[in-house]
Amino acid sequence: MVAIRDARKEDAAGIAAMIVYAWPVEEFLKMKEGLAAEEFTDLIRVFAEAEDTLYSYRYTKVAVVPSEDGGERIVGAMNGYDGAMYRTLKQPILDTMIREFGSAGDFSEVVETEAGEFYLDSIGVDPGARSMGIGSKLFQAMLEKASAEGFRVAGLIVDEDKPKAEALYLRLGFTTVGYRDFLGHRMKHMQINL
Repeated sequence: MVAIRDARKEDAAGIAAMIVYAWPVEEFLKMKEGLAAEEFTDLIRVFAEAEDTLYSYRYTKVAVVPSEDGGERIVGAMNGYDGAMYRTLKQPILDTMIREFGSAGDFSEVVETEAGEFYLDSIGVDPGARSMGIGSKLFQAMLEKASAEGFRVAGLIVDEDKPKAEALYLRLGFTTVGYRDFLGHRMKHMQINL
């Protein structure tokens, strides 16, 4: 049985693993010669543990299932926050990328959201747990949070090369309102009224 809950700081490794499923990781790996996917995931874990980043546990919901040891295992994660906070929450990530990679590359130019929109940043589901409705459950929980916080609209971007993800967003009631560039990928900017 899948449960959705607010993330905790100790969930950071699981959050990072799920976020990586949502991203064009190969684009980030190009930023530093010899950077391995595991090292990149560990860097995302640091961002998830932090209090003040786009991927902080504070702005994350996780989907969990019972684990064999009697605990729980994270099988999905989703970040969401006030679009007005985007640049502030992004800055620690840019600073880390510059320190670690020598540059933030094209990521420094990416603008995903803006004030007035509750932004659904990254949603990732473990490949072994897909087709179980986890994405829909995460969306429901995050949209309820956005509405409770007084937002009237929530938004996201989706790569045109991900028709299955776009189909889910359309089923949930999102519509395309424009386009954004994300590291050389044309992304549809979609929104839903709350």
